[in-house]
Amino acid sequence: MKFKLALRKKCLEKRNFFSKKIGNDCLKEIDINLIISEIKSILKISSIAIYHPTKSEISPLKLIKICKNLSIKICLPIIDKNNNELIFSEFDNEKSLKKNKFGIYEPININKIIPDIVFVPMVGFDRNLNRLGYGKGYYDRTISKLRKLKNIFVIGLAYDSQMVTCIPTENHDEKMDVIITDKYIYR
Repeated sequence: MKFKLALRKKCLEKRNFFSKKIGNDCLKEIDINLIISEIKSILKISSIAIYHPTKSEISPLKLIKICKNLSIKICLPIIDKNNNELIFSEFDNEKSLKKNKFGIYEPININKIIPDIVFVPMVGFDRNLNRLGYGKGYYDRTISKLRKLKNIFVIGLAYDSQMVTCIPTENHDEKMDVIITDKYIYR
């Protein structure tokens, strides 16, 4: 547990540094389009879950425009206080968001959607597509539940510098299907 805390701190320092250095809007549209096109050839995609970036998280907000052009619904997570999972609600516009207790923007109105693709923020990751999050387990619980309901595709977003040799995993940890960084796509 102490190792994970130290690793989380180290990864967050790297993320904060690179966010200041190159900005959090560093994803290449070509990479996002490529991944969505690949997935769309396999799955029927009607909705994609993104997150509203906070602090130094890489921004997935470019997806809003891409998805509108492809007639794909965008949804954002809302923390369900009853079971400490996330539910996804359709994103209308910036005016229909409010900050939760963690300072993260969530939709005000709940129009529940089970997304086909889920974009996930990361504190750190390894080459085996293991993700290190903030430690609360919201995404792990939610992804596990969604994977039991339907075939979803999970994409982690990070700076390449957030990669570490090995993320210690536990039974409840969920792997990413793909990780997109400012430099590479890991599969």
